[in-house]
Amino acid sequence: MPRLPRRSFLALATAAGLVAAIGAGVAFRERTRNELTVVNRSGRTITSLQVSLPWETLRFGPIAPGETVSRSFRIESDAHFAFAGELADGTRLRAEEGYITNGQYGEGVRIEVGPGGTLSFRQGRRGG
Repeated sequence: MPRLPRRSFLALATAAGLVAAIGAGVAFRERTRNELTVVNRSGRTITSLQVSLPWETLRFGPIAPGETVSRSFRIESDAHFAFAGELADGTRLRAEEGYITNGQYGEGVRIEVGPGGTLSFRQGRRGG
């Protein structure tokens, strides 16, 4: 088997190291990403839903019955979630739930919208 010239070997080793570093970075980011998931079990379309934190608002809608939608969010300080929205039949969705603290990462927040606009909230570490 022919030997690679030293320059080619160094280029190949550098490329392999770069690929490994990018892979590790992507895996770390995925593991530490915060995610909010909305599940529509209401039997009606969610025409709009806003999830507000002091530094950002996540907007969802429309969300069909049975559909699940997720978005990532940042944690910049201590805060709670404020939910406001509406079902297709005019039912209003409102709640203030949960609590996050600066320095948390990998948080998973799940809100299920049930019949009549009931809201069920769960929060915890993602993947754990």
